[in-house]
Amino acid sequence: MASESLRRLLETQRKRLLAAILGYAERELYPDLTEHQQRVFRGKVLDSVSAYHALMLDILGAANDGTELINVEAMELLRDVRDELRAQHRRAG
Repeated sequence: MASESLRRLLETQRKRLLAAILGYAERELYPDLTEHQQRVFRGKVLDSVSAYHALMLDILGAANDGTELINVEAMELLRDVRDELRAQHRRAG
């Protein structure tokens, strides 16, 4: 199923992202940080990437369960255009 393939892709990308960030941090940043600072940094990275990953999984789930994701501002703009077109039609007719 396509959604399962996308889920695996997202998981692979999450692991690569974490490996890249934490690998860089260990080489370039950690030598200048205390152990406490290292733990705090690592925790912030893990929390941030995990939150983003969870959002992507939620979006994937919403896209596959029949619900729709919409941009509220775009919908309001479309409604304004529709209302203006209706008003013009009534004035012309």
